[in-house]
Amino acid sequence: MARPVRIEYEGAFYHIISRGERKENIFFSDIDRRTFLEKLKETVEKFNIKIHCYALMENHYHLIVETPRGNIVKAIHYLNTSYSNWFKVKNNIIGSVFQGRYKSILVEKESYLTVLSAYIHLNPVRSRIAMNPENYKWSSYRSYIGKDKEVGWLTNEDVLSQFSGKKEMYQKFVSGWRQKADKKDKERFYGKNSILGSKSFEERVLNRVKIKLMPKDKREIPELKALRKLGEKDIKTTIIEEFNLNEKELYKKKRMNQYRKLFIYGLKRYTDLRLKEIGEIMEMDYSAVSELVRWLLGESKKDKNIKLMIQQFDEAVKKKIFI
Repeated sequence: MARPVRIEYEGAFYHIISRGERKENIFFSDIDRRTFLEKLKETVEKFNIKIHCYALMENHYHLIVETPRGNIVKAIHYLNTSYSNWFKVKNNIIGSVFQGRYKSILVEKESYLTVLSAYIHLNPVRSRIAMNPENYKWSSYRSYIGKDKEVGWLTNEDVLSQFSGKKEMYQKFVSGWRQKADKKDKERFYGKNSILGSKSFEERVLNRVKIKLMPKDKREIPELKALRKLGEKDIKTTIIEEFNLNEKELYKKKRMNQYRKLFIYGLKRYTDLRLKEIGEIMEMDYSAVSELVRWLLGESKKDKNIKLMIQQFDEAVKKKIFI
């Protein structure tokens, strides 16, 4: 039987569940979990997705993801691949880390976003790895209720707006759901045919799959008004303008050429180019792209000038995302 096609469109919401191969653990330690969150932050910045909620379990994770660009496949592929490559090297693992097919449930935001966030935040309690959701530090719940500092790449405004922005009201809501959201409720949050919503929502989704959005439709989605997809030219122009460079300087292969490294960093972090494509642009082996970016970020922790250079570039390039 053929696999169902991933449904993608701009402004979609998804409940993502990705499990370890053969239900094996994908996190062995807090270092693993912190690294996964770093990869998640990188994915947010690279693909301009929004993370509304997350919970990291032992052998799987849950996310609520919004895709203003309609690029869920590329984003989750990048997240799982970048983390599993790191995880395999660290733990000397051969083979797959994740099951080949992650689950993506398309969600009707208006009807399900709030209750779905409670369901995900209660996952550690249902799995009996935490007595209370506020005691589990590897979900977004503590940030939601003010127990942890706010995470810059986490979007919680849409959920909290349903409670007038009051975190204590959301906490009471989740506490009330704790009595309801047992394992029997699981079916309520997995939907039918990977769509979680009303009949009219299902019909609208299927219609979107058949017909591409017209320009006027895009203008009707607020989140899409300002969003731009960045490419090689945007990154190149930003560096040239910010640092008053000649374009040829970005391609010179010399040891102390920090701007070439910054260019590669920008291509990897802010565009959806694959490593192979970046390698072709820079005439280098694709396997060296990630290594070079790691080196640059490592040097930024020791060299103040490199740190300031990256900060200046980051601030400039983020302005180009919104117009």
